[in-house]
Amino acid sequence: MKEEEKKILFIIKYTPVIFIFTLCIAINLYFFNNKKTTFQSNKLQIEENFISINKNFIKSNVDEIIYYIRYKQLSTEIELKNKIKNAVENATIIANKIYKLNEKKSKEDILFKIKEVLRDFRYDQDEDSYFFIYDLEGKNILHPVNNIEGKNLWNYVDKKGALISQELKALFATNDELYYYWYWPKKDDKEYKKLGFFKKMPNLGIYIGTGKFILDFENNIKNQVINYIANIKLNESGYIFVTNYKGEYLSYYNKKLIGKNIKDYVAYENKDIFIEQLNENAKEGGYITYLHKNKPHKSKTIRKTTYVKAFKDWGWIIGTGFYLDDFYNELEKKEHSLEDEYKKEISAFYKIAIISTIVSLLISLYISKLVEKIFLRYKKAINSQLKENIKKDNLIAYQSKMASMGEMIGNIAHQWRQPLNAISSASSAIKLQKELGVLEDEFENRTLDSINENVQYLSKTIDDFRNFFNKNKQTSKISLNDSITKTLSLVYAQYKNKDIEIIKNIEDIKIKSLENELVQVLINILNNARDELIKVENERFIFINIKDENNSVLIEIKDNAKGIDKKIIDKIFDPYFTTKKDTNGTGIGLYMSKEIVTKHLKGEIKVQNVKYKYNEKMYKGASFIIRLPKEI
Repeated sequence: MKEEEKKILFIIKYTPVIFIFTLCIAINLYFFNNKKTTFQSNKLQIEENFISINKNFIKSNVDEIIYYIRYKQLSTEIELKNKIKNAVENATIIANKIYKLNEKKSKEDILFKIKEVLRDFRYDQDEDSYFFIYDLEGKNILHPVNNIEGKNLWNYVDKKGALISQELKALFATNDELYYYWYWPKKDDKEYKKLGFFKKMPNLGIYIGTGKFILDFENNIKNQVINYIANIKLNESGYIFVTNYKGEYLSYYNKKLIGKNIKDYVAYENKDIFIEQLNENAKEGGYITYLHKNKPHKSKTIRKTTYVKAFKDWGWIIGTGFYLDDFYNELEKKEHSLEDEYKKEISAFYKIAIISTIVSLLISLYISKLVEKIFLRYKKAINSQLKENIKKDNLIAYQSKMASMGEMIGNIAHQWRQPLNAISSASSAIKLQKELGVLEDEFENRTLDSINENVQYLSKTIDDFRNFFNKNKQTSKISLNDSITKTLSLVYAQYKNKDIEIIKNIEDIKIKSLENELVQVLINILNNARDELIKVENERFIFINIKDENNSVLIEIKDNAKGIDKKIIDKIFDPYFTTKKDTNGTGIGLYMSKEIVTKHLKGEIKVQNVKYKYNEKMYKGASFIIRLPKEI
């Protein structure tokens, strides 16, 4: 024992010192590793931030170009609509003036004069800036560039199947002026979409109009957009490019490459696959990463990430990107910065570590001495308390043993009463009949057999009780079904006499445990149930349920004695707590049961009040639940 105490004192003295020294080494190692990890983490974070920021930047630039194109489309279309409308309104004013000056003349003369004035009139510099005149029945009155004057186009159908003259007459029935889209041949005799404005002159039954080909209008916008994009410079190496779906450059910072194919300037194993991926990513807007050979001011091949998005109306792919060598330049600068910061932190840490280690060692030595004194005082106090507890535990165990013996003697008395009465009655009957001279051999033999059976029963009862008090503490493989049977054989008579019905629902499970200890616990619980049930009138039940639960077994014993008062249910396992003061209850039966279950059987025990149904009737009682391992 003294050797153990020396070891404890040695640990108390030197453990803090060793702990502080080890902690300092661990902190140093942690610091170095943490700095290394932090540096790598910062490196990755820089790369992620660089890529994330630049991805957002190039996407926003492409989206702005798409927005600009749509805005340009819309604004130019509005401008075009205003231009052709103003032109037609001016032509109509001229035609009305001619009509008023010549209203007394014939319609043919008036139309002739209007035609001659408008025939060579052009409101713009391009060749399509002419006016045409039709009557409402589809006859052409004026067309300066097509040889159709005087012809009736009532049944003319454009390539989309529209009957132009008939549609216009229907529209003019409710409108005096309108915009209209139709298809009309250019010089190459192919029909192209055209936008026009028409204004009706009701007094002459005609309408004057003009129009512009959408193709020319779009080409004009495209040229403006291309010129705008060509002048955009995002940064030293940033630019916007435009290709068609074939990959041919339409706009590029290097004008010499316009018309060339982008696939010829990427390091890609299958360049046709690159074009496919470019088109696929461009459908809804997406990123593509590749090796690029044509960075501004660089001659080497550099990894590039590009955001591309299609402008489907024109079959364009608009994109811009960033080069990862810019990231590596930024990373190199950051690495130098981090290294300088790291060296400063290491120097400061060494100073703090040395000072804190010395201070910590001094404090730990002081604490060690203090703890040693406290330990010695505590040891003295604990030895005193330990002796007191041993006396107390011995007293409780002795009382429990006496209580158990008292219970067992009572059980023996109950078990023996009926057999002894039977033996006494049988022997008296033989004696009486013999004295009267009427004893028959058959009756004598039958009575002697009955006496022998009762003697055997008494002998078996003695064996059962002797086995219960056996001091053998060796674990063995036991059948829970057999253990329940043994338990009931020890207490059965008292339960039968008090009209208590025991109902078993038992799975035949084998465990490795201490059978006598288990039987003692079961008897304690059953006796508690019996003492409460005798207070209940009518039906009295005790249910014993056993079921398998993986690596443990569950034993439940419940009654219908209306349960335990909520005020005391948490105290029933306390030593010396009893509700049987008037009947000499000791208050140690359930306490010892819990001690046996937890310390000897390595299990757990709890109690609760339950409500349940049996034979279509509801009952309330206490439920003791014991959970035991299958092997201890």
